[in-house]
Amino acid sequence: MLFHNYSASTDTNKIELGLERILLLLARLNNPHLDLPYVIHIAGTNGKGSVLAFLKAIFNQANYTVHRYTSPHLVRFNERIEVANNIISDAELNELSAQCHLACQISPKITPTFFEFTTAIAFLAFSKHKADVVLLETGLGGEFDATNVLKQVLLSIITTISFDHQEFLGNSLAEIAKAKAGIIKNNCPVIIANQSQQAKEVLWQVASAKQAKIIDASAYDLPSELCKQDLSLAGLHQLENLKLAYLAILNQDKFSIDLPAIFAGVKNATWPARLQKIISGNIKNKLKNCQLYLDGAHNLGGAKIIADFLSQQEGKKIVVFNMLKNKDLLGFLKQIQHNLDILLIIDAPFHQEQCLATEIFIQAKQLNISAEIIGNFSEINNFLADDYNTVLICGSLYLAGYFLGLN
Repeated sequence: MLFHNYSASTDTNKIELGLERILLLLARLNNPHLDLPYVIHIAGTNGKGSVLAFLKAIFNQANYTVHRYTSPHLVRFNERIEVANNIISDAELNELSAQCHLACQISPKITPTFFEFTTAIAFLAFSKHKADVVLLETGLGGEFDATNVLKQVLLSIITTISFDHQEFLGNSLAEIAKAKAGIIKNNCPVIIANQSQQAKEVLWQVASAKQAKIIDASAYDLPSELCKQDLSLAGLHQLENLKLAYLAILNQDKFSIDLPAIFAGVKNATWPARLQKIISGNIKNKLKNCQLYLDGAHNLGGAKIIADFLSQQEGKKIVVFNMLKNKDLLGFLKQIQHNLDILLIIDAPFHQEQCLATEIFIQAKQLNISAEIIGNFSEINNFLADDYNTVLICGSLYLAGYFLGLN
C-alpha cells in the first residue's frame, strides 16, 4: 500500500489543534521525537520557510548535515521531509507510512489529522538517520501544533506575526502571538522578529515566564558585508529573514560556523515560490518579453511584501492571481491595488476550495483595479507590453505548486 493510501485513512481536510493524538501516535512508535539531534523550531506567520532556507544553506556550507520538515509541499509530498540533506525517497516514505498506519490501528484506534500523520512520519524518519541538526517548521500556530512535542530545543525562532488562520488562532494579533509563543521552551533562547506592539508584549510575557533568553532582532543590525550580499531570495524583506537566521547562528554554542560559511550559505540559499524568479520551463519559454516571478503570498503580511516588491519594479506590472476562499481576498487586493497595472485572475483548477474567478473580478472592479479573467498561463502573452514587463504569480501556495507542476 502506498503513502497516499495510508494518508487517505487520516482526516485529510480536518484541522484540529491539540497534542493528544500526535503524542499517543508517537508513543506507539517508541517516541522517535525524543531521539533527535539538536532542533531549531520556527513559528510565525510569514518568513518561516525563508529563515529555514537560510539556516539550511549555512549549516550545509559549514559541512553539517540537516534534517528538515516544512509544509505545505508545492508539487510532491516528499518535499516536506528532507533526511540528512536529501528529500525522502518514495520507498522510505511508504515504509514509514505503513508503520504509522499500523500504530494508528492499535486499539483504541487513532484518527490523526493529515498533518499529524505526516509529522509522525518526519520524526520517525529523522530518528532513523544521523544528522547534526533538525530544522523544524510549525504547520499552524505553535502551542498546539503537532510539531510542538519536544521538551527542549537548541533555540526557537518566531518570525513576523500578522493575520492568518484567525478561525483557529484568534482574531487579534495578541491571540495569534500567544498561539505562536507556545513553541518557546523553558530556559531555551528565542529569536524574535520585529513585531507589532500587540504581538511583542505577548511574546515577551511568555518568554519571560519561561526564563527564555530573548534575542530581539529589531535591536540588531546585519553586518554591512551581509547586507551587500547578492541574495538568491528576492525582496528587501529577505534581509529581515536573513537577520533571524544570522542571530540564530550567533546565539547557539553547539556548532562552529564562521563568517565565510555564513556568507557562502546566504548566497546559495533557495526557497521555491518566495519571489522566485522563473528563468526557464514550459510556461516561461512561451512568454515573451517579461521578467516572471512566483510567490505563494496569501495573507496580508505577504500582500505587503508583494506590494513593496512591485513598487520597486519598472515597466508594466502584471499580477496573475487567485486564492482560497478562506483567505482575506478584499484585504489582499487593497494592499496591492496601487502597485500593479492589471490583475489577471486565473480560472484554472488548482484547489477545490479556490475562489471563483468571477468573485475576484467583482471585488477588483469595486477597487477600480483593471482586471481580466484568463483560463491558462499562456494567455498572459495577450497583456504584455512591447517594452519591459514584470509578471508576478501569487495568491496561494497551491497556485504556485500548480504552476510549478505545469512549468
